[in-house]
Amino acid sequence: MRFETHTALTGAADCLLDVHQLERSGGFTRTLAPAHWSRARVEAWLDWADLQPVVGASGAGPGPVNHAAAPALDGALARYAERLASRGMALGLFEGAGDAATFREALFFSLIEGRAAPACPRVAAPGDGPLDLTAIESAAAIDQHVAKARSAAMLRDASAVLGERLQAVMDAITRCEGDPAVCADPRQNTALARAARRARDAGASDALIARAISLARAGAVVWSAGEVAAPPVAWLTLSAERRAAEAAEPAAARAAQAGWESGRVIVAFEPTDAEAASRALTAPRAAIDLRALDDGETFDAAGLIEQVRLWTLALDLETGDDEPWRPLGLTLAGLGEVLVARGLAYGSAPALALTGGLFELAAAAGLAASAEIAARRGAYPAFDQDRDARLAQLAARAKACARDDGLGQAAHLLLTSALKAARRHGLRNAEVTGLFDDADLSLRLGAAGLGAAPWNGPLSVMETADGAVVRVLSPAAATGLRRIGVDVDPVVRTLLGARDLSDGPAINATALRERGFTDHEIAAAQGALFCAPDLRAAFAAEVVGQGFVRDVLGASFDDLDDPDLDVLALAGFSPEQIAQAQAFQLGAPLGRLDSPSVLALLAGGAEIPLAARLAMTAAAEARTCAPGLAPLALAWTDEPVTAVRLQAAAARAGLRSVWIQRAPAPDDFVLDLPLLADEPPRRPTPAPIVSERIIEKIIERERTRRRLPDRRKGYIQKAAVGGHKVYLHTGEYEDGELGEVFIDMHKEGAAFRSLMNNFAIAVSIGLQYGVPLDEFVDAFVFTRFEPAGRVTGNDTIRSATSILDYIFRELAVSYLDRQDLANADPDAFNADGLGGGAADGRIPGEAEPVAASKFISKGFSRGAAPDNLVFLPTGPRARAANAPGGESDVCPACGDLSLSRKAGRLVCETCGAAPGVFGGG
Repeated sequence: MRFETHTALTGAADCLLDVHQLERSGGFTRTLAPAHWSRARVEAWLDWADLQPVVGASGAGPGPVNHAAAPALDGALARYAERLASRGMALGLFEGAGDAATFREALFFSLIEGRAAPACPRVAAPGDGPLDLTAIESAAAIDQHVAKARSAAMLRDASAVLGERLQAVMDAITRCEGDPAVCADPRQNTALARAARRARDAGASDALIARAISLARAGAVVWSAGEVAAPPVAWLTLSAERRAAEAAEPAAARAAQAGWESGRVIVAFEPTDAEAASRALTAPRAAIDLRALDDGETFDAAGLIEQVRLWTLALDLETGDDEPWRPLGLTLAGLGEVLVARGLAYGSAPALALTGGLFELAAAAGLAASAEIAARRGAYPAFDQDRDARLAQLAARAKACARDDGLGQAAHLLLTSALKAARRHGLRNAEVTGLFDDADLSLRLGAAGLGAAPWNGPLSVMETADGAVVRVLSPAAATGLRRIGVDVDPVVRTLLGARDLSDGPAINATALRERGFTDHEIAAAQGALFCAPDLRAAFAAEVVGQGFVRDVLGASFDDLDDPDLDVLALAGFSPEQIAQAQAFQLGAPLGRLDSPSVLALLAGGAEIPLAARLAMTAAAEARTCAPGLAPLALAWTDEPVTAVRLQAAAARAGLRSVWIQRAPAPDDFVLDLPLLADEPPRRPTPAPIVSERIIEKIIERERTRRRLPDRRKGYIQKAAVGGHKVYLHTGEYEDGELGEVFIDMHKEGAAFRSLMNNFAIAVSIGLQYGVPLDEFVDAFVFTRFEPAGRVTGNDTIRSATSILDYIFRELAVSYLDRQDLANADPDAFNADGLGGGAADGRIPGEAEPVAASKFISKGFSRGAAPDNLVFLPTGPRARAANAPGGESDVCPACGDLSLSRKAGRLVCETCGAAPGVFGGG
């Protein structure tokens, strides 16, 4: 096979390499790439390079790439071209080493110049052959497909949740300080019990929870199930009657709903198209960028033919020898930009004609190249079984494109030549061109839209030398506007904004100075305008200065900590003024333009109606070899009935196949469920006999900081742990909930005291953002470090394993009524576990009424607490001080807490009164 090229292969002006530094999953990477490539584009190429096969040097090839840009991407592009050229020589595809070298240089030049790009190797799950939707087994096949999709979705979600819950079970053990047997016992380790219950509620079996506990006891610290990947859901390709899809008959509606759910259902309207769609799923793919072949005035048709021939050969060399149909997936890119640059509105009649002509020419060039390869290497193995149909298709194509325009004439000549060659040698590939969507491939071509997709809109981004991203007007938009006779500057000002604070409505230099801004703050905001996403970001406190915002605008320290602080609102500007200035300074949406012709030309993405998108797709798909595999997108909120309607609209528009794909759920999606006071348990358990039922209501709080009142309650507890004095000071909300803690150490080193002080600040901030106190308690009790040992000065905590253990025991007892964390044995955590006798555990003093002034701050209440108010000691401490004869009650005669039972009667031990017989009045 002779291989020649008419494109100069020595141009280096656009191939100047520069060092790009990227942050990838494995760390920072430095690589050479064309200087005008963005970081996203370079990273997409590196991802492609990572998947390329590693092939050792071979003496059978035409040698290395002879180009100054060969080191680009660590030589990945050069190695790709060298590998395919070597394979072609080994297969005897070229006439000689010279043709192989020309192919190698042309392929590398196409890559480095951005004229075309290959897709990553396909790893799709193609599934079985096409199924007729009218067949009796189609309903069962659709149900099975949906069931597998649901199973895969459940497996993904369940594995993530269960992995997190079982890891929490192990963490509750590994973070516990103390006896390992106690730490691994849910009855004694409260944190473990809570984590195990959450794991059970998430669906984990008790056996699996027990396994996690045993592993943690054995020393394991990580519950790692690996990257749990659900089995790939196979594609389901269906052949349906167009009439049935247009009318949304039950079988067609079932197929659309299955596609809504799985995103892997293709409905074709001809049996041959269904077969071609199934083959196209795993075909090697590439895209040719039309923007490199069009200057807005003339289109390089010869250059397109040359690129299609080059990449047809390259993709065929990527195809395995055991493939009976050898399908290829070659498409065009940048169509939307080409249409705009020529002043053609997307979906207009001239745009439809140009789209059909370009894809017709590409298909003709691809089929001619396939026939040329077949003359050297033979037809695809299955060609003989549909030889007549293939030749008839070629003849019909050649007749249909015999038009007077340049693209039609060029396509007619190529198809006539292909038909003549195919009659002698057949075709090397069943399909050559098609439509598909590939976000990574689009990035490798500089974010060009693939197939018949519209462009992304008139605004593009430019990356500065220091990595800043700035919005600019697309060159295609500027060319197209001039083509239709529209002044570009007003459009630029409307879309991009003036970005000049010296003028403008509402918020300008004059208005800012009136509110205290100086030239320094205005200049800082002016500099941030060029890269700021909105006006508030340009006036953020970090930009204009926190000192200015605090001292001049009156912001508090808490305001400066708020990430949502609006400096402009703080300066007195209204929301209407901010919105007005935002539109003037940073640009307005495309809809603000008042020219219908400009709106029609620059519309992109969401601004283009569905009818225009379907018409353009049908115009391109009618000229491709295979039906389109570009998905019809649905929003996440669209219901299944929307999928049925979309499929019907696509069938009426003339599409050869329909693939419906719904957008995934947003990461922050939360289902709005009502709060239930009491829910039945997930697993049936015997109903326990209870005398009191506690109902817990779980309320989802917004993650905002709950401020403490300026005048707040609390207490100060002085104690000593292991001889080291510590002062614990608490602050409370109006409802008595703990909101802050202060920890002060007496006569300790400055570093240790500062560390404890900042730790207290961190805990306080967590409490104010809604972290439950019991989470802190479970995390820090039983922590072990010095100082530790006997605790003096606290009537409930007598020993602790560390300062943190003492502090959170005290908080748990005082605010959570966690009497299980109180201890009366000062040696409870010594090595022998023995205390000093019963006397050590008693609380001195008798159970007597205590004045309220002991518990209520007279200063906080400003004297509101009466002097004659007392607290009766009815709690656990009072009961502990009573005699062993049982609990005592208040005597109605003398008021003393000394009424006890004797001989079946209630007798006061203080005054001797006997109010009544036990059990009677």
